[in-house]
Amino acid sequence: MKRFLLVILTLLALVIAVREVPCADHPVSPGVAFAAAGHSGTETIGVILPLTGKYANYGNHVLDAILMASSILNGTQPTPLSLQIRDSESRPETLPGLVAELADREKAILILGPLGEGTEAARLAREKKVPILVFTQQEGISRDNAYILRDYLTIRAQIQALADYAVTRKGLRRFAMLYPGDNGGREAARLFREEITRRGGRVIRERTYGRRQSDFTDEIRSLAGVKEAYRREIVEPEGTIEIAVSPTVDFEAIFFPDSLGPAMLAASQLADLQLQGVRMMGLSSWNQTARVRTGGSVMEGAVFTDMFCQNEPSRTVQDFIERYYAATGREPGSLEAMAYDGMTLAVRTIVNEKPGSREELRRMMIANRDFRGVSGKLPFAPDGESRRVAMILKITQGQIVPVRE
Repeated sequence: MKRFLLVILTLLALVIAVREVPCADHPVSPGVAFAAAGHSGTETIGVILPLTGKYANYGNHVLDAILMASSILNGTQPTPLSLQIRDSESRPETLPGLVAELADREKAILILGPLGEGTEAARLAREKKVPILVFTQQEGISRDNAYILRDYLTIRAQIQALADYAVTRKGLRRFAMLYPGDNGGREAARLFREEITRRGGRVIRERTYGRRQSDFTDEIRSLAGVKEAYRREIVEPEGTIEIAVSPTVDFEAIFFPDSLGPAMLAASQLADLQLQGVRMMGLSSWNQTARVRTGGSVMEGAVFTDMFCQNEPSRTVQDFIERYYAATGREPGSLEAMAYDGMTLAVRTIVNEKPGSREELRRMMIANRDFRGVSGKLPFAPDGESRRVAMILKITQGQIVPVRE
């Protein structure tokens, strides 16, 4: 009896701690559960995230968003749900045991996570017959699988949005590419070349670089056909002076599919070489509001894609940002917004539509047509694949803003 009371008091203490601590990097061990509104007849949602290890920073930020969506962090809207949270320790080999535990022992009606690992999650979902909403850019993992839901903007979806904006909306035709020479960089370059060409544009020049490289001067000069800085002599009565002259390039934009740090270095080196009027284009990894705010002037006019923008004027978005910051002391990014929307859709479906089985819950979530979250609409194809639409964002005056033109 004493042991039973100790377990109950421990769980209550955990719930109170989650409600009262506004900022938490959650060092959750695989056996810890957070329970919401512990009524009988509750449904259990499992969560698998990397809360320790290499990817712990991402996992804990996502967990904060999931907790807020399930009303554990803000504590204002109790729901008939129990959350069972498991730490993958940033190790894919932990997934089979965690999925089995949540599906078989905890009888979870749905599992959220993991981050990034799509193929293994799909296999485990089929094996355990439990729906998994997995956050991955990997395409095609839902095919012929009655249990997978995949959410994230794929690289292809981002590049398609970029190509539509650049060629169809802005009328650009000539492009250059500077990209990492690894598999990810080459795949992004292949997709960009394909989508630009399909719309009538042309990639006229491209160069690769090493993933750890920080000086792109030689590659940029090669792209622009500039061997050295252009100089011109002007003869004045007082003597001859030499001035730098901006070289003329034959492309209108440069695609740079790398993270914001290398992109800022490349933009700075473009400016050093006096290459004026070249638009930089990139992907969602550039969506770092704080970093752009403090040092993004070199990226002025650059465009990229994502599904969430902190400067979106929508009241729903601004309310989410304010509540997330109040709860955690951090500004949310697109990953947190995506997880918040996924959990919100699941909670609303379970509470309002009361699915009678795991399979019915998945069908109901796929059938949703009107749900719009803080990261936009969250539609699924019949096979569970995400059908998110990327938005175009622009860096202007140290801010990231949605492009309306």
